[in-house]
Amino acid sequence: MTPRGWLLVLCLFLFVWEPLRFAGDLTGSIGTMGMRGVPGGIELAVHAAVAMIAVAAGWGLWIRNPQSPVLAAIAVGASAAVTIQSLYWSRLPGNAVPGERLPLALMALAHAAGWMAYLRRSRRVRAVYG
Repeated sequence: MTPRGWLLVLCLFLFVWEPLRFAGDLTGSIGTMGMRGVPGGIELAVHAAVAMIAVAAGWGLWIRNPQSPVLAAIAVGASAAVTIQSLYWSRLPGNAVPGERLPLALMALAHAAGWMAYLRRSRRVRAVYG
């Protein structure tokens, strides 16, 4: 049985959105990595690691691995951390206007907090993965 409702949305966020976001980072910066230097390469590697953790968490939720809600919470938190890091310190190209940084950072935190609360308090999560 496949996940339904909010679990399906979370699976899609982790399994689809995070890798697509990394792909956008990669394609937007790969041509200029020589001028971005080692810090840009490290940042891109961290973004890749977050995308891999997110895919693993999404897949774990999909196949009903009992430990996947914990991994999903880690992935959501790492996603928020990478988003905030990209807003305030980044060697990679970005498109956030300076006045939008704080609202976007707060939205990333709220998004992660919402998913973490859902993973901890949801009866469906406890029933499926408990």
